[in-house]
Amino acid sequence: MFFRIFRSAVVLFGCAAGTVAYAQSAAGYDSRPAAAASLYQCQPPSGGSAFRSAPGQGCVVVGAPDPTVPDPQRWLPLTAANGVISYFDQMAVKRAGPEVGVVVMRNAPAGVIRTTSGEPIRSSLKRMVLDCASSMVAVVEQTLYSKRFARGEELYTIRSPQSAHFQPAASGSVPSELMRRLCR
Repeated sequence: MFFRIFRSAVVLFGCAAGTVAYAQSAAGYDSRPAAAASLYQCQPPSGGSAFRSAPGQGCVVVGAPDPTVPDPQRWLPLTAANGVISYFDQMAVKRAGPEVGVVVMRNAPAGVIRTTSGEPIRSSLKRMVLDCASSMVAVVEQTLYSKRFARGEELYTIRSPQSAHFQPAASGSVPSELMRRLCR
């Protein structure tokens, strides 16, 4: 039963093989979603009102962030050809020659897959390496979470073996869109 769930998780999130070098270099980087900024109404010395995303003297909170939506300054939504929305962490990009390391978060459809204990898997966070020279992609690591937007309990992490291979980035996929944006 556990292996069926594990296999389903791998298929559901498209876990492919990759390189270990990026996983080791990214191990110290926290790529969890950051909270979105609040909205503050401030009274500048010249009078009137000004709205800011950071607190300051004479400012009052007028809108708290939605805790379920990732920070739009950090997480860029990308839609694949199949309509699935993923979020690209713009702050986690690491370049090494023709290779670009990226982090992508995706929410799972409700109730599709569960752990052996019955807890639903609601999102995943993938570390991938894009090879700009060959238009290939490798998933280095994928962590599954109990809540949407890579929040809540880390259910388990899938790491690629050291002997993994790059795969072609399918047209219309999130990796191909990231290559279009990052490989110049």
